[in-house]
Amino acid sequence: MKEKSRGDKTGNSKLWLFEASSMILDFKFDPILAYLDESKDMIAAKELELKLKIEEWDDRYYSHHEAPEAFDYYEQEIINQKKFPELLNNSIFLVIYSVFEDHFKGLCNMAGKRVNSKLIVTDISSHGGYIDQCRKFMIKVIGLELTELQIEWTEIKKFQLIRNAIAHNKGQIKEVKSDLNKFIETKPGISYFRNSSLIFISDIEFLQSFIDVIKKFFVKLNKNLIQELGKV
Repeated sequence: MKEKSRGDKTGNSKLWLFEASSMILDFKFDPILAYLDESKDMIAAKELELKLKIEEWDDRYYSHHEAPEAFDYYEQEIINQKKFPELLNNSIFLVIYSVFEDHFKGLCNMAGKRVNSKLIVTDISSHGGYIDQCRKFMIKVIGLELTELQIEWTEIKKFQLIRNAIAHNKGQIKEVKSDLNKFIETKPGISYFRNSSLIFISDIEFLQSFIDVIKKFFVKLNKNLIQELGKV
């Protein structure tokens, strides 16, 4: 049940926090996007540097049959280079998800205080993770109707499945259901290898698409919050 405060002396003035929420989210994501762009350039530069090393080695030792192959000489560098995108993309994906959780929790806390709720997010039971607790809090405690956010929420839940696999199972998903498989097949920058059951984020485009859907979700959520809390 939603609990509303009476005679709030601040009136609707505190609603500016919800109006500014999308701008605050930009401040959180902008450094991440800038870091991704710079890291992608760094990885490309390292790839070129290694390519030139191998070419130079082949040219210098082409006629020296006793010399090792370039791959053997630069094997560790080659292995490291192939791991860079995975390490970067996986770690930043987890950071983006964490920002999403934290921002969602912050909105719940602000909204809960606005309606003088005695309940907090962690009081809400859910088997779908922390973000599901936040969503249920918005519906049950704040009284929001979130059907118009269903498209974004459905997509976010797919990202959550991938996040859980990376965070808790080293990127493995043993059974990929048809809806998740379709999501992976149509989403640029991610692949699923059935032989190893591994998820692989190959490009930052996948991470950028996650940020995009998060922003769309919160734009709609903030609109609903302002409408509902404006009645308090």
